Amino acid sequence: MDNQIYQFEVSSQEQGVGLLAFLRTKIPETFSTKAIKRAIDGKCCTINQRVEIFSSHVVSKGDKIVIRFKTKEPPFLQKNLEILYEDEDLLICNKPVGVVSEPKAFPFPPLHRLDKETTGALILAKNPAIAKKMIHLFSQKEVHKEYLALVDGLMYASSGKIDYFLKKKFGFEGQTVWGVAKPGEKGLEALTFWTCLDKQGSASLLLCIPKTGRTHQLRVHLSSIGHPILGDFQYGKQFKCSLRPQRHLLHAFRLSFTHPTTQKLVSITAPIPQDFQSALKALKMHFVV
Repeated sequence: MDNQIYQFEVSSQEQGVGLLAFLRTKIPETFSTKAIKRAIDGKCCTINQRVEIFSSHVVSKGDKIVIRFKTKEPPFLQKNLEILYEDEDLLICNKPVGVVSEPKAFPFPPLHRLDKETTGALILAKNPAIAKKMIHLFSQKEVHKEYLALVDGLMYASSGKIDYFLKKKFGFEGQTVWGVAKPGEKGLEALTFWTCLDKQGSASLLLCIPKTGRTHQLRVHLSSIGHPILGDFQYGKQFKCSLRPQRHLLHAFRLSFTHPTTQKLVSITAPIPQDFQSALKALKMHFVV
């Protein structure tokens, strides 16, 4: 049942119901309701050629819906973890796409979070003592982080900063959606610096340095200035670029800090994943580490 594609057009009798409910009546019983929802959550469903990630989206007459069930991928295994740095206290890995930043996914607990679709350098603590010291470094903003983001549209300047406060907007299907706080609203301070490394066609490659570590900070900040990350259909609704990646192209590229035990500088660069490299190639962008 893998790699099967189903296409439907909503009739006048079928309109007005949620996407998941509509698909449940159309797709064979060999696919469970959970499997259909996973396909929607995994950006494998489009309505009128636009990716739809919300199962409760209400369908309308004439909507053309396509859903694809991907080949099942093997579960993430700790032995496949790409290790970028390791000593007696810390392990830094190159987190792959599709893995959540939770202890059960790794041999040691992560000290910070990367979104499920975000790849790159992730620090793990081997013991509680180092975890406490590293958390202090994070709280003092002494862990320097750099991200690569492939965003929609051509940037208007070579560099800049975004300092909009962020707040929780609403919860939806188990996800918290963040947004920019309006004047007068309480929010969390968030500051991002960015530099444009290349721009071609209708996309730009940015190096982003978040000075604060708010949830979804880079995704919300970049969307707020009209340049959502390509593949981020939660915070980007309209895209000028024709490239449609299967996940948001955000990569935790480099991090550096003074090791609490050795007092030596640790600076780690995480190799760019293949799908990100393919997107750069398709857009004729050049990036040299």
